Amino acid sequence: MDALRRFFESYLSSLDGIDAILLSDRCGVPLISAALPERHWTVDLVVKRGLVPSFCQAGDHANRAGLGALDCAICQFNQMTVVQMSCQPLVVTVVGRPGCNIGLASSLLSDKAFAEQVARLQTVIPTDLSDSSVQA
Repeated sequence: MDALRRFFESYLSSLDGIDAILLSDRCGVPLISAALPERHWTVDLVVKRGLVPSFCQAGDHANRAGLGALDCAICQFNQMTVVQMSCQPLVVTVVGRPGCNIGLASSLLSDKAFAEQVARLQTVIPTDLSDSSVQA
């Protein structure tokens, strides 16, 4: 997992204005986070505020209302911009500064190397947490 975190940290230095990348399950449980040392508080804030489960619930409600699946959501705050992308059963959250390049942040899943690493994690996370094979 440490190698995977370092892999995601390597993206932070190459993406201007991007402070953190968080991979979590649909319930908001963080699996891997990579953040610039001076901006690690942004990951804590995203987790504490429950942004990931809210994103997943909004997607479920939109789908039930016939609006289709919610693949990406962008939230602007005073101190940060949050881009969330659904990669069932994972959620990729990219946290940037208010003036960051949102298009670049939302296109991370188009990057072949990034997408391969996310796909590796998707295979080890159960898609249905109510599955009887998953023990609490």
